[in-house]
Amino acid sequence: MLEVSRAFGLGWLSRGFTVFKGFRLEWVDPAVIYVTGESGGGKTTLLKAFKRLYGSEAISMDEVEVDEDEVLCEAIGRDTKEALYYLSMAGLAEAYLFIRSYGELSAGQRYRYRLAKMFYKAVREGMKAVIVDEFCSLLDRTTARVVAYLTQKLSRRLGLTLVAASSHTDIAEDLNPDILVVKPFLQPPVVEHRDVTPKPFSLSNLVRIVEGRFRDYFKLERFHYKGFRPAYPAKVFKAVYGRETIGVIVYSHAPIACRCRRMVFGSNLWDYVKSGRLLAISRVVVHPKWRGVGLGVRLVRETLSRCGADVVETMAAMAVYNPFFEKAGMRLGCSYTVEYDEALRRLDRLLNRYGFDPKLRTSWRMVYDWLEKLDSEKLEEFKRNLSKLRLPRVNRKTIELRNRLKTGGPVSLHSLATYLFSYPSPGMKYNYYYWLNPRVERLLQPRRVAA
Repeated sequence: MLEVSRAFGLGWLSRGFTVFKGFRLEWVDPAVIYVTGESGGGKTTLLKAFKRLYGSEAISMDEVEVDEDEVLCEAIGRDTKEALYYLSMAGLAEAYLFIRSYGELSAGQRYRYRLAKMFYKAVREGMKAVIVDEFCSLLDRTTARVVAYLTQKLSRRLGLTLVAASSHTDIAEDLNPDILVVKPFLQPPVVEHRDVTPKPFSLSNLVRIVEGRFRDYFKLERFHYKGFRPAYPAKVFKAVYGRETIGVIVYSHAPIACRCRRMVFGSNLWDYVKSGRLLAISRVVVHPKWRGVGLGVRLVRETLSRCGADVVETMAAMAVYNPFFEKAGMRLGCSYTVEYDEALRRLDRLLNRYGFDPKLRTSWRMVYDWLEKLDSEKLEEFKRNLSKLRLPRVNRKTIELRNRLKTGGPVSLHSLATYLFSYPSPGMKYNYYYWLNPRVERLLQPRRVAA
């Protein structure tokens, strides 16, 4: 450093710059404060001042400790419901992500997870503020806008002050700050106090919900936790942003038997099932980049009346923790917990005999991988024994496959894995939702509705 100073004729520390002079900022907790401006303008300096002011009552994102091997749903929350709340609010509301480790996530997912963990720690330890420097700077700009929208929504819901800084101005609309501080380089800051109201995500008006084809689902199926394609698709709609498909909803022909349907409607819907006027929502999948901004709700709400059905139903495990079907206009009919009955016991005993842990049956991929490892003789023996079990009907597909097993017909590994996966595991909880077209609403009154 001395050599450089001599070479350019610079005095040792002879010249400095005043970043802030007589700057005063007033706010009332909780608030969203966004500091932006050119690099080197003093944003980080201001955030350090915020941290000194709040002391132990604030946490910065840099203080969030994360282990590469920690599993998402185990490292946040006191129980599963609380863990899924924080993860969902950070846009990580997908079942397959809950059991992933931090090291398996993409850069964008890692950033969201660290945000969720920061907010959880702030609430758990009774803090007043969260502070994030270089907010969303490393994310692609669409993801950055989504994360900005989710972050301000979460901070306001939790009653925490959010102080964020970035040189990017494109996220200001979605961050929707109460106070905007613009700090130019070597210039005094400009402060704008704003009267804010809740706003939808800024890009929502550019997303169109249009009718699609089943092949549109293939573009996004890898993002859904179920490893097999839905049976008997009837209608497909997609969410489109520009030329990109960013969400898909699949309506399928309803299964013949449904315990929750009987509990809510009795046998009143039998004619609707036979005539195809009752459809079931079998898939709702949103691209990871767009999760958390209400796109799943839009896909349901804007297509219920366009699918051509008089009655729409769905059974959802995720809805136990994230009731987005209700937000979309469907009604909760009942909740159901799978009981460990004799039929499931027989199935589990058979799986154990062939070296497969029945608890892993909730993963289609694990079922498929296990079947693939069985030698041909063992596989055929397993099929014969499986055909002898009296298992309940789940849908038309399971009936057809069971008949093929009994007659010794060809059954692919994919179909067999789907058959085993389709039977719910004991202890799993589901919510049953339904929607009635206004033209039949007076004709169909449910026997019971969940409180």
